[in-house]
Amino acid sequence: MTATYDAIVVGLGAMGSAATYHLAQRGQRVLGLEMFAPGHDQGSSHGHHRMIRTSATQDDGYVPLARRAFELWHELEAASGRELLRFIGELRLIAPGSDGRHGATAERMQAAGYWETLDEAAVRERFPGVRLHEGMLASYEAAAGFLWSERGIITHVEQAQRLGATIATNAAVQSWAADGDGVRVTTASGTYRAARLILSVGPWAPEQLAALRFPYRVIRSTNSYFTPQRPDWWSVEAGAPNVLLDVPEGSYYAIPSVDGLGFKIGRSATEWGTETTASTIRRTVDDSEVAMMRTALDTYLPGAAGTDLARITCMCTYTSDGHFIIDQHPEHPAVSIACGFSGRGYKFAPTVGEILADLAIDGRTRHEIGFLSAGRFATNAAAADYVSRHTSHGPQVRRGDAARRPPRPASADG
Repeated sequence: MTATYDAIVVGLGAMGSAATYHLAQRGQRVLGLEMFAPGHDQGSSHGHHRMIRTSATQDDGYVPLARRAFELWHELEAASGRELLRFIGELRLIAPGSDGRHGATAERMQAAGYWETLDEAAVRERFPGVRLHEGMLASYEAAAGFLWSERGIITHVEQAQRLGATIATNAAVQSWAADGDGVRVTTASGTYRAARLILSVGPWAPEQLAALRFPYRVIRSTNSYFTPQRPDWWSVEAGAPNVLLDVPEGSYYAIPSVDGLGFKIGRSATEWGTETTASTIRRTVDDSEVAMMRTALDTYLPGAAGTDLARITCMCTYTSDGHFIIDQHPEHPAVSIACGFSGRGYKFAPTVGEILADLAIDGRTRHEIGFLSAGRFATNAAAADYVSRHTSHGPQVRRGDAARRPPRPASADG
């Protein structure tokens, strides 16, 4: 007998786990399918932590989504009794010529109460491990920190189960199809039916959503962990902050050692990463990649890079315009899709989960997500017609909007 549910969620990474939780919270009979196990290290959301901050340097559509994410992360902490978010502050170091707009941006963020601009003496007093080079700018944001990434996924899944959700692990999806008024999903262990389907498959999107031919690419990203030579400078326990570097050597993000995990550093995937697929990614990290990270640390954050402690890879999926895709399927209204979350999507996970639950239950959401419409990538007349009439949620996206909107600068959050 084929099992039947109100909704099926395929992929229990950051977004799918949150969607499963929000559906279960609203009394839906939901099945979550995961090809590995929640919190696995094969996708885009592992590696202990991800950065989060209160500020936004651009007044764009992501700002209200981020505000809601803070609320929902705190609610999940309260429901589970687990720490998921820790504020440790964030230091930005910008080399002269890296971004001519940074000075004006820093002034605007300081006026808004988000950032402090620090001179060399203030940096030296508060963060003695930092080495400012001539002409560098420094700013600090206190209301920033990190999320425990695997823990967040596992907590969403466990809380969903507590509310009645069914979770199937090691359940790779072989196929899905519209089936009457609903959908049918087939795995090696069985076939399932539901009124609604959510596809949140991370770097597997090019395979699971191949027919839509979205313009995105999957990038291999690497992180290195080091035992700090100076834990009194570079551990959370000693007061070290997250660090963002925009320097001639590249754009880097770093999270100080916490709970003995080591000092973590990575470089912007769009600068350094190589294009890959979820099934062909090279999981080994070369000595040259570790050396690159060490050089950046030794140059600007000496004392952070001691013993090479760990090396990991993950994948970031970037759309051609840098924006996420969160929408109903252009051809199947019973199917919702969420993909293309680049290297900065994790922090938004509970908000995305809430939106996906809205779309599955009501076909619309109170959140303004028109700028994330799948229809902005329309490449044929039928899809263009879909764009012109698609007004079920958020502001309408018209033909040509994607071409007029400038791409958002690439970034990553650890």
